[in-house]
Amino acid sequence: MAEQEPKLDPFKPAQPQIPGVPKNSASASGNNGGLQELFRQPQILLGTLGVLAFLIGGSVWWWSRASAKSTSDSDSARANLSAGVTPASAPPPTVPVGPGVIGTTDEVSKIWSSKRFDFTDPDTKLVFPAMVVHLPRGGYWGFSLREPFGGCRLEYVTDLARLKNYYGVESDHPMVGDPCDASVFDLLKYGPTRDNVVVRGAIVHGTALRPPIAIEIKIDGNRIVAARRE
Repeated sequence: MAEQEPKLDPFKPAQPQIPGVPKNSASASGNNGGLQELFRQPQILLGTLGVLAFLIGGSVWWWSRASAKSTSDSDSARANLSAGVTPASAPPPTVPVGPGVIGTTDEVSKIWSSKRFDFTDPDTKLVFPAMVVHLPRGGYWGFSLREPFGGCRLEYVTDLARLKNYYGVESDHPMVGDPCDASVFDLLKYGPTRDNVVVRGAIVHGTALRPPIAIEIKIDGNRIVAARRE
């Protein structure tokens, strides 16, 4: 009896035939592979989505932290500026102000050591820079760092090489210099003022008109007191 061709159902199209593969094997393999893909693909998709969600969440968290810190720093900086505060700057050094106690003998215990202070003129109420120096014979000499007849500021020169190179004076001890006109005053000598009053700090070089303005220094125990200006 001749083999009859199977009837084709128009609502169930025939599966394609793969050469060398039996129909039953291809059908079984195709059905099993499809089921496996259905179960496998959702897991891969969910895993990928999870990794992306983690990366996006971490990026958002980092950005929000950086933004909050930047905003906080900006607010703090604006608050400091409005209050007149400069965060990076240190407070200016303070110096004692006379008349009165401006230091101790322990601070200037070595010969030729010195200390800066300010002095208020009782008559004019003006404050000017001053200095006290420990002299070789145990005395203390105070003087104004403001030039007597001008606006230049005097300097206490302990660098003997600077005395020679800048002022043109060779010396074995510190002196006071006027950098504006290169005048030099010797602390170990006395010289006259314009009123013929003799004070310490004779002019040994330059065109200065008189020694630096003296400030009377008194010792009370171990305290150094700037009493009055000449």
